[in-house]
Amino acid sequence: MQYVGVTAAFVLIMYLSVKKMSLSKVMFIATVVIALTSGLTPGVIASTVWSAFIEKGTLELAAAVLTIGLFSTTMKEFGFLEKTVSGLAAFLGNVKAAIMAVPALIGTMPVLGGAALSAPLVDKLGSSLDLKPETLAAANLVFRHGMFFLFPFSPSLILAAQLTGLTVSDLIKRLWPLSIVIWALGYFAHLRKAKVIPASAQAQAETAATATAAPGGRLSGLVEFLKYGGPLISALLLGLLLKLPLWIALLAGTALAYGLGLYEKRELPKPSALLKGANFSQVTAMFWIMAFKAFVTASPVFPALVSKATEQGVSPAMMALVLPLLFGFGSASQTTTIGVLIPILIPLGESPAVRLAYLAVIYGASFTAYFFSPLHMCQVLTCQYFKVDFTKMYRYNWTILVGLLASIGVYFALLLRVV
Repeated sequence: MQYVGVTAAFVLIMYLSVKKMSLSKVMFIATVVIALTSGLTPGVIASTVWSAFIEKGTLELAAAVLTIGLFSTTMKEFGFLEKTVSGLAAFLGNVKAAIMAVPALIGTMPVLGGAALSAPLVDKLGSSLDLKPETLAAANLVFRHGMFFLFPFSPSLILAAQLTGLTVSDLIKRLWPLSIVIWALGYFAHLRKAKVIPASAQAQAETAATATAAPGGRLSGLVEFLKYGGPLISALLLGLLLKLPLWIALLAGTALAYGLGLYEKRELPKPSALLKGANFSQVTAMFWIMAFKAFVTASPVFPALVSKATEQGVSPAMMALVLPLLFGFGSASQTTTIGVLIPILIPLGESPAVRLAYLAVIYGASFTAYFFSPLHMCQVLTCQYFKVDFTKMYRYNWTILVGLLASIGVYFALLLRVV
């Protein structure tokens, strides 16, 4: 019965994710299925769920996800996000650099429809270059997602750290090279040979916020970036330097954004926008992911399956590589893939070095599958904006795929050395 329940839970997760059901509902249904087929009494099931809900790690995870949404929405509603982006573009004074930096900056804040937010900015910046819409769409995707490996407020990194008992900084120290791989390949594939359209020289100067045409343009851009990006910068410093919990650092950043908004007499964000941006569905999903993890950890099914696979010659390291690729491509959600597979593939009894080695492979593989999934919403929104066929993204970003797979191969080789 336990094997049937586990199989049903995973099939439902994949199927319902493809059907675009919210992550919270998906994980609730999966948890109910795996709990009812676990062989445990109703009292033990209720106790297991409650214990998972009130764990310190679960509460901090949910608080972090909640405050990320509130902070992102506040920055967007006040207009600070656009100001931060325009200031950065002016400071850089280079269209190519701005095309790389703007999606990356917006990628630090997982606002709903973030790819749709950066797409028009990339389109405007790229208007002075001889680039096809397909190239601009591919660039928007690539430079936006490079932050997934080094931004400490990334929900995927936070969840992965919580599930493995490691710190976010531990993960970043191991994963940051993947950001360099994505951005470097993105530049060489999409921007290196791009030339300025002669008739658009004036437009280019305007796009760069007169950084090269007006004295002090770069300086004014830097001032604007530091001023309106101050809440984000402050939250980062509080989290990284003072080691404050992420939710406290983000609350401080949100308070600073409100203070700046009041000082400039801007219209306050509407409560309805804040409620929507808080994304309570994703917050709820964190609780059910942790409950699901509790049943997975207690179930004898997964150790038995791993042992059986090992007897058949399939190493745990190979499963850590293949399963995230398959699951991530089908679900188009790195968060779901991490939440479901890490408890299965990385026993907490392993040493920190082994856990980190496993995680590097799982995180890299799940990201690659999620990034290239045809159900990836960022890809869908970007292709809709630029009016391009999503299948062309595979043609334009194939070098990114090769680079990511090669990098994951390196992490996989390192994993084989420690297990």
